[in-house]
Amino acid sequence: LAQQQDPKTLNGGSIMAMAGKNCVAVAVDKRFGSGAQMVNVSPRTVLIPHSSLVVAFAGLEGDVQSLAQDISIHVSAKMGRYTGFGFSSSRESSSSALSGSRAIGPKSMSTLLSHLLYQRRRSPFYVEPIVVGLEKISNCHRRSYADEEEDIITTDSSGDRYQYHREDGDMNEIGDRNSIDSKDGDNIALVRRDDVNDGGKDNEQHESTTQYIPFICAQDLIGAQSNSDSFACAGAASQSLYGTAEAMWRPHLEPEELVQVCGRAFLSALERDCFSGYGAIIYLLVGGQGIVEYDLACRND
Repeated sequence: LAQQQDPKTLNGGSIMAMAGKNCVAVAVDKRFGSGAQMVNVSPRTVLIPHSSLVVAFAGLEGDVQSLAQDISIHVSAKMGRYTGFGFSSSRESSSSALSGSRAIGPKSMSTLLSHLLYQRRRSPFYVEPIVVGLEKISNCHRRSYADEEEDIITTDSSGDRYQYHREDGDMNEIGDRNSIDSKDGDNIALVRRDDVNDGGKDNEQHESTTQYIPFICAQDLIGAQSNSDSFACAGAASQSLYGTAEAMWRPHLEPEELVQVCGRAFLSALERDCFSGYGAIIYLLVGGQGIVEYDLACRND
């Protein structure tokens, strides 16, 4: 009875996001109802600005559609500006490169969504969104074996560059960042590697690598952010989802393992909630590869 009276769970629906190794997954169910009455079977509303970002919504469907439209309007309004961002597509990739615009990142989307929700705090959207994405970080390593020196230049997804210098095992900061945050992100692409050995010259080695760090941010109806390095849940079955996710999730999951763990944890929790279920969709974001969609079947009673 309490769930039927709560606007956030009136239409049912649940979301769960999980982080892996250079990948992240978000699962949504298909049930749309009005309290205990089942109205339709269709996937929850999901906003996909580009291949490294997904925004999933749980809550009152009318507010979900209004919020998703507001996000699209705000992001599209900034498209074309030199310092702006927008939705990316294959047709617009060349024009975006010429105009200087870039795709919106997960942190920027989370901040924008939080501002939009807080602006409506007097008459809030009854929505619980989860922002899921991958942060791309590029590292350029220069090692000199003769002098035992190492320079590291890090470029994050926003284009900011930070340089570090290591000598005799100690890292001295040259740029503006105190340390290199490499948790949950491993080197997955070796772009260039050159060995220099020319007579009396020092042996040097240059490496350029790319890391993809998962980003998960859950928000409430007034935009309070809750970032997680492991998993986040929202919707009618959120309590059951947190229990199954905590029992099954483990760090550094490969993409195939992440889909299996996320699917088992999600379906197991849906069977314990009558306001969710009737199938599930898993969106798997893999660094450098894009989004893979999985359709899962479950009990329909």
